[in-house]
This record gives sequence, structure tokens and C-alpha cells, in this order.
Amino acid sequence: MLPEGRRNEVVAFVKEGLKDLSISRTTFQWGIPVPGNDKHVMYVWFDALTNYRSAVNDASLQRFWPPDLQLVGKDILRFHAIYWPAFLMSAGFGDDQLPRTVFAHGFLTINGLKMGKSLRNTVEPLKLVSHFGADEVRYFLLREIAL
Repeated sequence: MLPEGRRNEVVAFVKEGLKDLSISRTTFQWGIPVPGNDKHVMYVWFDALTNYRSAVNDASLQRFWPPDLQLVGKDILRFHAIYWPAFLMSAGFGDDQLPRTVFAHGFLTINGLKMGKSLRNTVEPLKLVSHFGADEVRYFLLREIAL
């Protein structure tokens, strides 16, 4: 878990004590229905994280699984560092089959708001690279994204 500050967040959360997590929700209608219960849909993180593993076919399994690095935003750290490994372990995956490193990065902001697709305030990185160059964009991102 990197950087160290994010690792400390995960450790502190785990030290508070882990509780059971329901893999279905009744608070919204969109999602994959739970068989036999029309009021429940699958918890999006249970379904989405499972897709990571199912996306790797058996022929590519040795090459791509487990992932060496998961690069995630700091807002989804708990899902990738705690819930996802727990889901895998409950499915019988061993320690050697769990993702090796999770790196949680900060956000780019514009006028104090997190940059994101839903806010429609993103910048196309390839356009930046074509205008400024790859090294310059890398430097900017490393400098601007607070961990």
C-alpha cells in the first residue's frame, strides 16, 4: 500500500474492527438484480471488482494475475485495499493470488473541485501531450497531484 499516508489510513480502518458487508443494496434500483429478491441489487463494488479477475482469461492468467500494481484514486482506496482482497480471500484465493501493491493517488482539481467525468471538467491528456510533450505533462501531473 502506497504512499505511506494512505497505508496508515487503511491500517487505522482495519484496527477499528471489520464488520460484515452486505453485497446487496435496496437504496437504489439500477444494478444487477439479486436472484430471488426483486428489492435488492448487487453492491456495485462487489460486481465491479469481480470483473477485474474475470477480464483475465485462463491463457493470460499467468501473465496478468495477480496485478502487480493497482493505481486508484484516494476516494476508492478502501474498496481496493480492504474489500477486494477480502472478496478474493472469501472465494478461496491465497495470499500469492492477491494484488501485490495498491497505490492511491490524489486528485487534479479545477477551482477547488475534483476533476471528473461527471462534472465535465476534464482535460484530454493526449491533447496536452501533443501540445506540451510527454515529459512536461508527466512533470505537471506529478507536481500537481497531492497525495
